[in-house]
Amino acid sequence: MNSKKETELEQLLTRVQTLLGQSDYLRAFDLTRQGVATHPDHIGLRHAGVLAMARMGATERAQALFNDWNLDDIDDDEEVLALWARLLKDRASSTPPAERKEAWASAAGAYERAFAAQGGYFPAINVASLRYLAGDQESAEVWAKKALELARSEDSYFAQATVAEAYVILAAPDKAASALLEACAAPGAGVAAKSTTRRQLTRLIEDRGYDASILDPLIPPKVAHFCGHRPAAAGQNGRFPQSEIDRVASEIRAIVSRERIGYGFGSLAAGADLMIAEAILDQRGELEVVLPFDRDEFLAVSVRPNGAEWVDRFEQVLSRASKVHFVTEDAYLGHDELFNYTSHLAIGHARLHAQRLGAELCQVAVWDGQPPRPQDLAGTAFDIAKGKQIGLQQHIIASRSEAASPEDVAFEPSTGERQRRVMVFGDLKGFSKLSDQQLPIYVETVLGACAEVFDQFDESLMFRNTWGDGLFLVFDDLAAAADCAFTLREKISALPYAEVGLPQSLGLRLGLHYGPVFETRDPVLDRMNYFGFHVSRAARVEPITPEGEVYVTDAAAAALAVDCPDAYRCDYVGEVPLAKGYGAFPMYSLIRILPA
Repeated sequence: MNSKKETELEQLLTRVQTLLGQSDYLRAFDLTRQGVATHPDHIGLRHAGVLAMARMGATERAQALFNDWNLDDIDDDEEVLALWARLLKDRASSTPPAERKEAWASAAGAYERAFAAQGGYFPAINVASLRYLAGDQESAEVWAKKALELARSEDSYFAQATVAEAYVILAAPDKAASALLEACAAPGAGVAAKSTTRRQLTRLIEDRGYDASILDPLIPPKVAHFCGHRPAAAGQNGRFPQSEIDRVASEIRAIVSRERIGYGFGSLAAGADLMIAEAILDQRGELEVVLPFDRDEFLAVSVRPNGAEWVDRFEQVLSRASKVHFVTEDAYLGHDELFNYTSHLAIGHARLHAQRLGAELCQVAVWDGQPPRPQDLAGTAFDIAKGKQIGLQQHIIASRSEAASPEDVAFEPSTGERQRRVMVFGDLKGFSKLSDQQLPIYVETVLGACAEVFDQFDESLMFRNTWGDGLFLVFDDLAAAADCAFTLREKISALPYAEVGLPQSLGLRLGLHYGPVFETRDPVLDRMNYFGFHVSRAARVEPITPEGEVYVTDAAAAALAVDCPDAYRCDYVGEVPLAKGYGAFPMYSLIRILPA
């Protein structure tokens, strides 16, 4: 490898490690996957990619990736062996209680093999913890003492965290608490590292019956969705008078500091949005922005009317954002529903990030306490109602001195031009190879089964269409769309193909997307149909979905995190090129959460 390639590889590895340390697992994974494509033999890149996937909670996908990248062929690298053991540990935590101790013991054995490779304290402490959880106290104490001896002389975060974990196993909670404080002051004490330790120690602390405050130093910064009014014009009172800006800014800074808000998700209109975003960035926090439409048009609609000062502030904040999402890359067209949709996605992305960190999610808003006007399709009152509905801790700052925040807020926006809908496209693999003799059987058996499923969801299913092997469905309810997708997948996979004379190779793939679309009468079909940017995007998801899976876009994943977080989770797949050169977009695999 020449020096230029070596430098590029070193820079890539450094960037990946930085992203892992910042808990930005999505971008870390995408970078490693790109790196593995050009450096397929590099163990460190493959290890980092699987680790990023594992930290996102996608254990099964991480295990498959571990095997696909041939890490299972390596038997002398402690980090690789410990990574496989970690995946077994993660699987063990989700197994039925009756089988859990056996699964923990199996994971402990895998960590013992990792320890045999190089004798490090990391696999040793994991053996100790897993032996303890499996009920083998004697073995757990032997391994805890071994890990303690290996780690106590090293000045690093993970070494001191290992010391703390060993003391928990050895029934010395005071020493564990002191070690955690030392760990948080040691090199490498980043948010991701502390979140990992907190998850590791929580079960042990609970089992021991120790005070959970031992883990307080590891609590990550809060994640916030933010929203609020734009300032009134000079000389006007309005919902957020100019005379209140300094007071509100002071209260915002106090809340961001007091609540330790380290991550912000929201839009960037003049006024409250920008003021809260600035306060989070000034506290060295991170920002993800969701804009409802084209950046320049957003400036013209939501920022520039309030003056050049706000335009400058917008440009500065946007340049410091870690990521920017767009509801649509097309025009505003005067459709205020896009702003409501923007808030929905911002709350969803905030919740997904909080889940990855194990952090608390809250909402910071600047509001005059008044309900929306009859013509409003979006606004701060709607955002606060949504935050209250899903149980967010709320920090509401009055935008006027005399404003009062009513305790009960529950507003639904009026119907606008573009409607938020869920689009599902499906494809039945193998249809093109069917003979004419098989086609009537296919229509009766396969399409007949599809119709039976669709009838179950008729209340939420606004539109259905087929062209033989293709399906197009539109729902007005996200949970119903997800339920229908999984019911359809199960129904189609269980059909007795061979018995009725159809090939067993027939398989279904489904792509799901959520966005604002136009609902209008189709003159060709002579019925209501759905059109727009988001229909086109939804259509590009299904062709890249593996057979038997349901892929969803990041917009759908964010919305699912708000509307049905206990029913579904979304495992990150990576940035995937969509069909027909539509560009690469973050994609998730939809997983149904089964009752415990």
